Amino acid sequence: MPPIILTFSDWYLPGSKGGGAVTALVNLIELLGDDYDFRVVTRNRDLGDACPYQDLPAGQWTCTGKARVLYTGRITPWGLLRRVREVGPAVIYLNSFFSRFTIQTLLLRRLRLLPRASVILAPRGELFPAALAIKARRKRMYRRIVSMLRLWRDVIWQASSALEREHIASVLRCHGGEDQATVVLSTDVPDSGLAHVPPGGHRPEKRPGRLSLLFLSRIGPQKNLLFLLELLNSLEGEIKLDLYGPVDDAAFWDKCQQRIRELPLNIRVAYRGPVASDRVMQVFGAHHFQILPTLGENFGYAILEALASGCPVMTSDRTPWRDLERLGAGWDLPLEARDRWIAALKSCVEMGQGAYQQMSRRARAFFEEWTSTAPFRAEAINLFQFALAWGLRSEEQTYRDSLKQV
Repeated sequence: MPPIILTFSDWYLPGSKGGGAVTALVNLIELLGDDYDFRVVTRNRDLGDACPYQDLPAGQWTCTGKARVLYTGRITPWGLLRRVREVGPAVIYLNSFFSRFTIQTLLLRRLRLLPRASVILAPRGELFPAALAIKARRKRMYRRIVSMLRLWRDVIWQASSALEREHIASVLRCHGGEDQATVVLSTDVPDSGLAHVPPGGHRPEKRPGRLSLLFLSRIGPQKNLLFLLELLNSLEGEIKLDLYGPVDDAAFWDKCQQRIRELPLNIRVAYRGPVASDRVMQVFGAHHFQILPTLGENFGYAILEALASGCPVMTSDRTPWRDLERLGAGWDLPLEARDRWIAALKSCVEMGQGAYQQMSRRARAFFEEWTSTAPFRAEAINLFQFALAWGLRSEEQTYRDSLKQV
């Protein structure tokens, strides 16, 4: 029997508004679902929804892809404890540092109420400085409590990039938890369907003086949409910007809407709402460039998906996707260098069909090179094998300690 991996995640399929955190977990389970027995406990509704999913039994294990999923409306410590004891996992896999699932699991573990199991914690970019700056006081207090109670002792942290590994280590070091935890690099898993997207698929014609931009991401301070809207003031020509994604922060979106109303008449901005996963490639195919001036991404699925579709990308230098300009696939620019963003946008406006087609081919080539060389499967297996071995060592140490007391 394969080892049981009990996963707690605030959102999962059929939800789609949880962004990259949901995509990362789904892709991981579909990749390794034949090697491990994944069970997922999740909320019974999508991010921001008041009503639960239709036609899904509450409180029962349901097969969804390669996982068995339990949808719950309430998250209580005793309900969580009951599910852990019921499943008897070898590994508990937590998909957020700030989730109620996580704090309850770590507290129950600290009180020694949980059956023995290794714990993996994937913060999914939550420990990036830009993410910690949102509701900073509350998050700082939370980290202090976790540190004071030593809740992250013997936790295995998953970093999905070298950049995220640095940020996790920095937070642990700041709170004296560096010697209590281990950080393992395991790159997020791409959607296997991206490899089947036809190269050189439909791309919109690019005429000088006309530009179709796409912003596909959750709308909140971390994705930095306001920065993009301010840049558009400097552009001449016929510019269209389509915004796709759920609104994360209503107050931030109000500021963005005010800025949109102040844009000159040559700039047209339209909010299209969330996009279903089966329409993402179609959306990329209707725009010249994906633009995401993010304050920080641990992975950035929207960037990888854009490259797979042959849609060149303009993003910040705070993601794992680097050297885009050198490779002719787009730009990764410092947010501090506003003039470089404006210059890149102006070159996009002025670009003709020949230059655009070449950049589109290079974007797809960048994707193909990454997917053929990135060791995401080996790293994912190593993460869980490390956790399983960690659990065996812990059991052996407990046995030795008991012998000393006899």
